[in-house]
Amino acid sequence: LIYMDGDIMFKQRIQKLVNVLKEKKLYGCIIFSSDYHNSEYLVDYFKARAFMSGFDGSAGTLLVTINGSYLWTDGRYFIQAEQQLKNSDIKLMKMGTVNTPTIIEFLKNDMKESDVLAFDGRQTTCQFVKNLKENIPNINIKLDEDLVNYVWKNRPELPLNYIYELPNNICGETIEEKLQKVRSKMNNAKYHLISSLDDIAYLFNLRGSDILHTPVFLSYALISKKDAVLFIDERKVPQEVKESLESHNVTLMPYDKVYSVIKTLNDSILVDESRINFALFTCIPKNMKIYKSINPTTMMKAIKNQVEIENIYRTHIEDGIAFVNFWYDLMHSNKSFTEQDVEQLLLSYRKQQPDFMDESFDPIVAYKDHAALMHYKATQKSNVQIKNKGLLLIDSGGQYMGGTTDITRTLAMGNISDIERYHTTLVLKSHIDLAKVVFLRGCQGMTLDILARKPIWDANLDYKCGTGHGIGYMLSVHEGPNSFRYGGSSTELKEGMITTNEPGIYIEGSHGIRLENEMLTVFSHENEWGQFLKFEPLTFVPFDIDCIDVSMLDKEEINWLNNYHQMVYETLKEHVNTDVRKWLRQKTAKVGV
Repeated sequence: LIYMDGDIMFKQRIQKLVNVLKEKKLYGCIIFSSDYHNSEYLVDYFKARAFMSGFDGSAGTLLVTINGSYLWTDGRYFIQAEQQLKNSDIKLMKMGTVNTPTIIEFLKNDMKESDVLAFDGRQTTCQFVKNLKENIPNINIKLDEDLVNYVWKNRPELPLNYIYELPNNICGETIEEKLQKVRSKMNNAKYHLISSLDDIAYLFNLRGSDILHTPVFLSYALISKKDAVLFIDERKVPQEVKESLESHNVTLMPYDKVYSVIKTLNDSILVDESRINFALFTCIPKNMKIYKSINPTTMMKAIKNQVEIENIYRTHIEDGIAFVNFWYDLMHSNKSFTEQDVEQLLLSYRKQQPDFMDESFDPIVAYKDHAALMHYKATQKSNVQIKNKGLLLIDSGGQYMGGTTDITRTLAMGNISDIERYHTTLVLKSHIDLAKVVFLRGCQGMTLDILARKPIWDANLDYKCGTGHGIGYMLSVHEGPNSFRYGGSSTELKEGMITTNEPGIYIEGSHGIRLENEMLTVFSHENEWGQFLKFEPLTFVPFDIDCIDVSMLDKEEINWLNNYHQMVYETLKEHVNTDVRKWLRQKTAKVGV
């Protein structure tokens, strides 16, 4: 692990931090899984929670107190966290389960009136601090220090990777056009402060490589009615990018200077409380009027323009070619493969595509019981040999010049058990039932989530995650505000939005199944009842019919599957060689006829 520091054990790291707490007369400190921008994925510098605990899932909050240590994470990571914390003294707190308090509920019951809680105000949102103070009105908080620095002596530096500008034939809109749209949505605010990295990259048609597999760069942006400031380390900015930005009245200032600049502003400002860190929010002068709403760029980038959609189709075809060639090679090779070998084989085929730039996230290649861990990552220790039996789950994606892909397929490597076939068919039914829905305009993602869960609920099963998430455009593979999430997203699904469809079943100690496509929301028809929308699949890869019990599918599901497979074959047949084409014809053959 990149954040390991020699052979110091996690217990020792926790104890060192406890000693710091005692020296500073603190009750405890919270270590968030976040950077200064509330990003999902982090540069190495910000992986403090993983460094301190050993748990390296993407979501989790560590509380270290002088009396004990606790880690909160969600259902995606329960199995992984139990394994990675088993040799520590850190107690796993399973979020959303019965009798598990939230971190705020825990603090309310555990802290004494005189206790002081510490955390870095740059690494938490305004909403968290607001909730904390509302639930514990008299809580004493110390916000001005990152206490992990006392323990992490060889902490990595912040990255200094170059940024680059995207051409208009990739973006479909110029910087000026996007800035004008933002300004039109600022209402009466004189300024708009943006802290989220995906919003900034989108707005300025820039990309970078500060975060692995996510082409963004550490920065802040301040927009006014006539100009804009980009706060970034100028060593990252090539001269031609600097000149382009200046031509659009965009000034560069040092990354850390945003805090002092905000303190000098007057009049009014628009901020997204969910995307701005608390320390930055407190820099806004008391006499300024604060308009609070979602960043205008969030919805702008969620609804892809026609140029973006055309590019996205092109890159998904490339991704489909890569995956089908990889799948054929995997099944016909005389070589034996481990999970990590499969990762490299798939990557080698993606690299052959003309517009491929990078993976869109660390791939999940999980054989048999490993697939029960939703976010499993093969390591040298866990890397197993794949045999001619059982299920192999592959969740992967690519960053292309013109799109971001995310696909999951669960493949039969040979004979599979009846229960594996039954569960795979349930997941396919779930996927199809969501994919073929026609819905009234105004519908929200959480409304449709039940369509995917119903076949699985009917079997008295469930999956502890959302059914789907939004996808960025050469940006984050997980990008809101649209999603399919039970009890979650209240965002209306609109034409041009791209959302994944990925129900699953995960049986600890046995197997895991996930089937994922990206889908584009498009217009369907209009009648006396209103306007109706539907989904078009963007992913061009067959589902493995060798895993499926066709007798479990109804007529509509069979029709959808056959039509989808015919589309995949017609799209890819001219892009693969004769042997792969014959095999693809078999993999997309009609079923149930």
